[in-house]
Amino acid sequence: MQISEFKDAVGKFPTGVCVISTYVNNKLWGFTANSFVSVSLSPPLISFCLDKSSGSLNAFKETVFFAINILSSNQEEISKHFAHSSTDKFIGINYSLSQFQTPHIHDSISFLECKKYEMIDGGDHIIFMGEVVSVQVDETKTPLLYYAKAYRDMK
Repeated sequence: MQISEFKDAVGKFPTGVCVISTYVNNKLWGFTANSFVSVSLSPPLISFCLDKSSGSLNAFKETVFFAINILSSNQEEISKHFAHSSTDKFIGINYSLSQFQTPHIHDSISFLECKKYEMIDGGDHIIFMGEVVSVQVDETKTPLLYYAKAYRDMK
């Protein structure tokens, strides 16, 4: 099997889109991900995957707290912005620091603040697990979706 075949196959699974963020050593970090998934209800655990070659990897290894910003349907440009490398991804982004100093991107449909629980080697990625310590949900928004290499919404 070719990697492209694998990517095409899993690309047929629609996902939500989120920006995973943290604040480490006086620097904000964030990246776009659709590998976010809930793992457990008791304790409330989530996971996401981060490529071992990512420039953000060390920040997420070092941090104690991180956040999941689940993007709303009007935040496609934010998703694209955080999908690319840059020195300061938060320039021009409307955000605030939360109780545990994690970046909360405003207008997200959901915000989950997490304490790092475990890191697991997963091939060319590291699987991060976090225990959710607080949440905020905006019931008025619809999610940004990703399916078959394109952004979608629920309309």
